[in-house]
Amino acid sequence: MTGDNAELLDVIDSINVDRVGIVNLGQNIDTGVYTTAVELLPDAKSVIVLANELFSEVVQYLTSGRKIGELVMRDLFTRNADIVNGHLDWESYKLVKKLHELGYKGIPLTAGDAPFDTRYLEGMLSYKEAAVLAGMGVIGWNTILLTPEYGARIRMSCVVTDASLENTIPSNDYVPCFDCKGACVKVCPVQAIRRPGEGNSCSIDKYKCNTYLVSSGGCAECLRVCPADRLYTSKSS
Repeated sequence: MTGDNAELLDVIDSINVDRVGIVNLGQNIDTGVYTTAVELLPDAKSVIVLANELFSEVVQYLTSGRKIGELVMRDLFTRNADIVNGHLDWESYKLVKKLHELGYKGIPLTAGDAPFDTRYLEGMLSYKEAAVLAGMGVIGWNTILLTPEYGARIRMSCVVTDASLENTIPSNDYVPCFDCKGACVKVCPVQAIRRPGEGNSCSIDKYKCNTYLVSSGGCAECLRVCPADRLYTSKSS
């Protein structure tokens, strides 16, 4: 026995995060999100995407490279990101508990330390693809999800469920990269990011990016310099 639609909508409305998007899997069968979701939960009907803002005040301290034992301001961002991830994970867990109470199944996919294939640098489910399908934003040249509200400054978690929910509608199809003209391309320390070719949203050598990320002790320069949130604001004003 499952809950009625009003109860289900109340559960979705109760999620305490900055943004919520929904992918109706029946409307997105020919996608990687659909394939992965039904592998995880064979009778899956929806993927719910939860997103929280990373504060611009700490994003500014994202720098690459460090000496062993050195105090770096990037660690301030890391600790803040841990808080954001923890909150998303907790909200995902609570959401599945509420879905269970209504008779639905659900699997929470975490924001932090999600399963990851280090051979191919791929996660279990592409949160970015799910967010795009849910109308939450677009993929930028830096391969990061860009949202109207926060630009690249977000973290996400997901819930796969057998509850059938209506797909959220894109609020904006504006791609800020074309007005930015490549801040991420210019700042990348190993030139892993390139201007994408016709018909592509991004172009990155993810292995070159990851090699530098691991060897340098961390890097998110492309996130730090991304002006997408400001470009969205100026475009809409």
